[in-house]
Amino acid sequence: FQAEDGIRDVERSRGLGDVYKRQVMVGFAAAMVIMAGGELRGVLRRAREKRKRKVEEKKRFLFRTALGWWNTGDLAKARAILKKLLSMDSKFLEGLILMGVVAREEGKKEEALSWHRKARRVLEDDPWLLYQLYQDFVATGEWDEALDALELLLKKSKPSAELYRELMKVSLELGRVDKALALQSKVVKMVPKDEKEREEKRLTWMLYEKAKRDGDRGLMGKLAKSNPSFVPAVVALVEMDGNKGDKLIETLKKACEANPRVLVLFDKLEDLLLAKERPGEIISFYRRLMARYPHNPLIPFVLARLHFSLGMYQDAQKTVSALEVEDPSVDFLKGLVLCRLGEREKAFQLFSGALGRDMCVLYSCEKCGRVAVKWQDRCPGCGEGGTLVTELKGGGDGV
Repeated sequence: FQAEDGIRDVERSRGLGDVYKRQVMVGFAAAMVIMAGGELRGVLRRAREKRKRKVEEKKRFLFRTALGWWNTGDLAKARAILKKLLSMDSKFLEGLILMGVVAREEGKKEEALSWHRKARRVLEDDPWLLYQLYQDFVATGEWDEALDALELLLKKSKPSAELYRELMKVSLELGRVDKALALQSKVVKMVPKDEKEREEKRLTWMLYEKAKRDGDRGLMGKLAKSNPSFVPAVVALVEMDGNKGDKLIETLKKACEANPRVLVLFDKLEDLLLAKERPGEIISFYRRLMARYPHNPLIPFVLARLHFSLGMYQDAQKTVSALEVEDPSVDFLKGLVLCRLGEREKAFQLFSGALGRDMCVLYSCEKCGRVAVKWQDRCPGCGEGGTLVTELKGGGDGV
């Protein structure tokens, strides 16, 4: 019995071994299948990623191409490529933004705004997008929305002098002068020292252009009184002020003192005081200026001209004869005075010498040297503001 039990144990162990072997083989086969399946999934995943990369690369290529055509100014080609790009991916952010920019430059303001609103549904607070929306609102005259876009842009990006300048522009459009002034103080603090004066002048011009466009006499008066050396504001105030009262006369006098080389200010002052029959006040004022600026030939010239217009020919001759400048306008005035005094031969000589030359007083730009026969708030040459001054030195042959 023990022998039989031993044989059965051996047979049982052999059966268990066979079962174990079969289980190992099945497990190995299963492992191979799993590994093969995992490898297949990896291959499929890598293939999908490769296709996705190719599509992204193609979209990026199309965007860069469109951007290149836009930079060269070919808006039609840029639009065609962007249309193809957006047909592939209607939510491609950069493509939506650039399509809006192209539309705005084509003059399609509402379409531009529509594209940028679509882009905002993709990514609400992208800084580039917010700036383009701001530009759209400016183009369509929606200043409140423009202000909202800029203020949000300031929260999402680093504050800069350029952003503050744009905020100043919008604030002025909305009539918020105090806010514009506060923003300008921030800009002045941010820029280097050598740029501070230019920034202050920039704000002055922004205020001036707004006051001129809107016919805002109050704002123009503030500019003229706070800064008498800013000739454009003073001249504009005279043209806008219907009362022509003594306050305006005092403003003009201060402007003449601050700008003794700008003839248009003297012309405006004379017109006001002569209309009020106060010529003696002008003469006294001119004499004070002559004492203050002894080397400025324009002041004795306008005084002699005034004497002549009032019939004070002896005084006119005394004043103009002291002028030692070779200028056709001065020679012409001397000749007129001599005619009234009966010295026609001397007058004829002066007139003959002035033939072929401009008889009017000329203006020249302090920045670029451009000569003009009429005062303007900006130089017709370089476009710089408030730079035209009167030069009595005989430079009119080229006009």
